[in-house]
Amino acid sequence: MPAPSAPTASPLLMARDFQATLGFYEALLDVSSGGAAPYAKVVTRTATIVIVDGRWWALASGADYSPVGSPVAPNLILLIQVPDIEEVFERMASRELQFLSPPTYREKIGLRNAMLRDPDGRVIMLTSPVP
Repeated sequence: MPAPSAPTASPLLMARDFQATLGFYEALLDVSSGGAAPYAKVVTRTATIVIVDGRWWALASGADYSPVGSPVAPNLILLIQVPDIEEVFERMASRELQFLSPPTYREKIGLRNAMLRDPDGRVIMLTSPVP
């Protein structure tokens, strides 16, 4: 009998503007999804982020409300660990994205992190371990 597989978790992000959100995560993670509206997976070696068009999701899921336009949960932060936070910061800043905070060493947690928002307002915390 095969061993049960470990549970996996992947965020499913509703997008107001599918192309803008998909492009943001492809640039942030420096990968190409090969996906197209209304659904795409952005896959790295260690993570998968699923992006769906919010209007399509409301129809496909049978929800009686549309998640598009809903306020972003203030207690949700999408944490993405990157090998070199300075490189990612420079690459994303060149796209004229506004960061909530630049790369900063946080002594209490032993990480460098930077904060920014995706096109739908979700807070993203980029982190890199400090050698």
